[in-house]
Amino acid sequence: MKEDNIRKILSNPHLIEEEIKKIEKRTEQPQYEYRPEDIKVNIRLDESVPPTLFKPDPLIPNGYIANSLTIRAMRPDIFVLGESIDDLELLYKCPSCNHTSDQQFWTCCPYCGSAFKE
Repeated sequence: MKEDNIRKILSNPHLIEEEIKKIEKRTEQPQYEYRPEDIKVNIRLDESVPPTLFKPDPLIPNGYIANSLTIRAMRPDIFVLGESIDDLELLYKCPSCNHTSDQQFWTCCPYCGSAFKE
C-alpha cells in the first residue's frame, strides 16, 4: 500500500476498519475479531512534563499528566489491532524540529506543533 494511502487511512480509525474489511473480502479470511472497546484515560495539564511524555498523576488515581502541546497533538481515537501497534506504524520526521513521531498517535508534531505534511 502506498504511503499516501496509509496516511489517509490513519487519519480516521473508521477508514482503518474499512480497509481491513476490504482485505478480509479479498482473502476470504477474518483479519481480526471485532471487539470494540472504549477506554477513557484521564489526562490533566501540567506544563512541567516534557513533550510527548505522560506521567502518572499524583492527584488522580490511574490518571496521567502531560503538557498542553502533547494534549493538543494527541489523536482522540486510536485504532489498535491486537497486542501489536507496529502494524499501523507511520513514522514522520518533522522538517521543523527534526524529531520523529508515529502518526498513528498524533494529529500534528507532538514536539513543536507543526502540521504533518504529506
